[in-house]
Amino acid sequence: MQFRLTHAVIALGLLTAAAPAFAAAGVTPPAAAVKSDDALVGHKALYDFRLTSVQSGAGISDIRGKMYYEQDDNCEAWTTDHRFNVEYQYPERRPVENTSHYVAFESKDARQFYYSSEREENGFTIEQLRGAVKPNADGTAKADFSRPDDLSFDLPKGYLLPTQHTTEVIKHARAGDKFFTAVMFDGTDADGPVEINAFIGKKLTPDEIKKIAADNPKIDAGIVNGDAWRVRMAVFPLKEEKGMSPTYEMDLILHSNGIVSWSLVDYHAFKVEQKLLALEKLPVRKCN
Repeated sequence: MQFRLTHAVIALGLLTAAAPAFAAAGVTPPAAAVKSDDALVGHKALYDFRLTSVQSGAGISDIRGKMYYEQDDNCEAWTTDHRFNVEYQYPERRPVENTSHYVAFESKDARQFYYSSEREENGFTIEQLRGAVKPNADGTAKADFSRPDDLSFDLPKGYLLPTQHTTEVIKHARAGDKFFTAVMFDGTDADGPVEINAFIGKKLTPDEIKKIAADNPKIDAGIVNGDAWRVRMAVFPLKEEKGMSPTYEMDLILHSNGIVSWSLVDYHAFKVEQKLLALEKLPVRKCN
């Protein structure tokens, strides 16, 4: 048994292995497109994650690893580089080392979205995914994979891309809304779009925010000192019938600039906590 964390729920984003060629799409953006908020900050972060609880019979004894996450603003688009290195330990067999690398290019006008993901197990490639989202004039879109070339998904009107989703959750938090539901696609796996139900909880107090970077000089306190909220998300596979239970649920601390400083992912049989080890703001480009 193994798990994945997508760009959409890490950067809520979410989830983000060799970069694809980024060619101009030349199509009309979806009607529901939301321009990414300029308040989001380009940053790179290192997280530690480990198993915090496991049910009897889950078939796993421990999970430990690191995740490197980088999101950069290149003026016209957000680019994401997202790397995992995870070791799974089992009661009755040898450990398994799983690595993954995901990159994405998401234009701020939502006209272009390219993604690439590669996963290895004990040094052997077991999955490669590449593709692009092609928006239609009516607000729907199609996610076409070039690897494998027989995979595609229809995206409904109003769908969101990863950074769009992060921006929308923050907007709803600022507005005082408690609930937000959306369909999101990020290309991190072959399961297609998901429906994410978000419950937006209390805003962190100033003292709680100070503790995030306390006694850790590797965390730039200057970019986690703004507003932040406790958010709980339930992730449902869109292709399944209504009424299905979520694939997993996630508690996290989301900052107003898009940074996630802590999360706890509940896979029902076990839970994995992700803690921020290091955080650095990326240089700001001069945009025309």
